[in-house]
Amino acid sequence: MKPRPLTRNELNELILQMPFNHLLGFKVTRLFKDGLSLECEVTELKQNGMGTLHGGVTATMVDAAIGIALIGQLGGGKATTVELSVSYLRPATHGKVQARARLLKVGKTLAMGTAEVHDPHGRMIASGSATYMIL
Repeated sequence: MKPRPLTRNELNELILQMPFNHLLGFKVTRLFKDGLSLECEVTELKQNGMGTLHGGVTATMVDAAIGIALIGQLGGGKATTVELSVSYLRPATHGKVQARARLLKVGKTLAMGTAEVHDPHGRMIASGSATYMIL
C-alpha cells in the first residue's frame, strides 16, 4: 500500500526538526502533484560579502525543496542526497526567494528532481537538480 503524502503543515513541522533548514527559515508555501514551493527571506545573515544571497543558501534551497518534496511523497520516509547540481543565474538582494521543486522520477531506491529559484520579481536566480537515495 502506498503511503499517504504529507500535508503542507506536516512538512513545515518536519522542517522544524531539520536544524539547518530551520535556521535558514525555509517554509513550504504550496504543494503540487509533482512537488512543492519553498520560500526563504533574504536577510543580512544570509548574504555574502557583496550583499547578495549566499550561493550556499541558494544551493541548500534547491536541495531542500526537492528533498522535502520527496519526503512528502514518501509519506515521511527518509532519503539522502547523492548528487546536487546548481547553476547560478543572477543575484538576489532582498525579499523572499522561492524555489519550485519538481520530482521527475521516484523509484524504489533512487529519486531525481529539479528546482528553479526565483526572486521576488519572478526572475530566475538559480536552477538545479538533485538525485536522492531512498533509505
